[in-house]
Amino acid sequence: MTESPDPLQERLERLESSVAWLVDRERQRQGAPVQPTPSRPVRPPAPPKVRKEINPIVWVAAVGSVIALLGAAFFLRWSIERGWLGIEARVLMGILAGLGLSAGAARLILGDGRRIGVTVLLAGLGTLMFSFRVGAFHAPPLFPPVLGFAGTAFAVLLAGGLAARAKSGGALAVTLAAGLATPLMFSQGGHHEVALAVYLAVLSGAALAVPYLAKAGAAWGGSRWLGLLGPWALLGAAVAEVQREDASTLFTLLILHFILGGLWIWLPGHREDAKPRTPATLWFLLTLAMTGLSYALWKRMDLDAAWFSAPILVFGALNLLLVKPCRVRLGGRQADLALLVLAGGHLALAVPVALAWRWVGLFWAVFSLLLAWAAGQAQDEGHEGQEIRSLRTLAFGFAALASLRWMFHAVQVLDPGYLFHLARVTRGATPFLNILFLEGALAATAWLLVARWGGAAGILGWLGAQFIGNLALAFELAYFTRWAGGSPRAASITLTVVWALSGALQWLRGLTHESQALSRGLVASGYAWLGLACG
Repeated sequence: MTESPDPLQERLERLESSVAWLVDRERQRQGAPVQPTPSRPVRPPAPPKVRKEINPIVWVAAVGSVIALLGAAFFLRWSIERGWLGIEARVLMGILAGLGLSAGAARLILGDGRRIGVTVLLAGLGTLMFSFRVGAFHAPPLFPPVLGFAGTAFAVLLAGGLAARAKSGGALAVTLAAGLATPLMFSQGGHHEVALAVYLAVLSGAALAVPYLAKAGAAWGGSRWLGLLGPWALLGAAVAEVQREDASTLFTLLILHFILGGLWIWLPGHREDAKPRTPATLWFLLTLAMTGLSYALWKRMDLDAAWFSAPILVFGALNLLLVKPCRVRLGGRQADLALLVLAGGHLALAVPVALAWRWVGLFWAVFSLLLAWAAGQAQDEGHEGQEIRSLRTLAFGFAALASLRWMFHAVQVLDPGYLFHLARVTRGATPFLNILFLEGALAATAWLLVARWGGAAGILGWLGAQFIGNLALAFELAYFTRWAGGSPRAASITLTVVWALSGALQWLRGLTHESQALSRGLVASGYAWLGLACG
């Protein structure tokens, strides 16, 4: 039986033919060549959507399943209260339930229900871990805690193999979470920092094998961040509790973790179109963690702190050596600025480490200035948005650190004892060349660069530049007043005069500035500082 044509479609075809005929006649009248109008194929009418109705038997089966599940849970609880199910049966049932959930998760992940399968895998691994823990720490224990730890680790290993076969970042994230929770659940106290570091190295290596075997994973955001931050968080706890005799061994394992972390971040050997996600941010966090934990172990080994500048210079040189390979890996210069800033930052850090830690605030200020400049350069050169956001986040964080460090010193600026101490530290330098003023000036400049970004970060940058810049200049002139022999009241008057002048100049400049946004900012800042001076 043939389908009847659509009347509306026929009318539309006739209308289009009439318009084409009129256009052809107009062209003939004007002497233009007539172009044949292609005929439009007639589309068959779309079949009507059939509304699917759920069979009532399915609803009855679903309700019956829920009732059966609730009844089974009630019967299990009642059996436990009556003493019919001992601890051995409960642990065995938990292990079997965990295995069953994990097997079902594998079928779903390898099939069409990947998202549901990841959730079921989390439930299966959690059930196994809880069952093994109950059996290991019950009084009396059913088996040694080492056996429970081994069983959980084996389940994590199988889950990692499933993630590699299915090329699933979610399954890998669940596996990493279970692997990181395993030593915490089976911890028996005592100093096992070296064993923990060895276990974390095996876990990181096994997790690293998943993206390499699957030839995927460069864009797995959750698993990449968890695979880096999770082990290093536990390593930080191990470094804090390590004994002196184990510090050198843990330092060697820390270097191994640094290599594994670098491989996890940059993921060499993948397809050319699979570029790693947020490598600059992850590499910065890894380098920062390595530097901080290495210094803690360096002190635990009773080595001279000044000599730690040598490893810092090695880290800086490593960032320079990575510039060319990362260009090849990323297919561009997206990571150049971040690596160069890290190299310069380590060079700047080596100086205060070798000399004195009082220069660390100045280092933070210089580093924040370099990062803010690098973020602006990355935007001007058209780098990827993710790299620009990463550099901006790091710049904002270090600008905040530098500001907090400066504020900690600035509250002591009017203390005569501190001023005399500062004069001895700077060895008679002029007031405008001491550490305190340089920290504030560099931090304020970094905030000005942040203010150029616009948006919410631009507003915070403008506020930071106003706050740090005006306070740094006012405190510096107040310090000069005290240094020249003035009274505390004279120093207070100096502060008021500086803020009043700054407010007046900004207000006047805001009235004549061409940019409307900057004009409003200058006027508002001028009013604020004038009000503060009058108060």
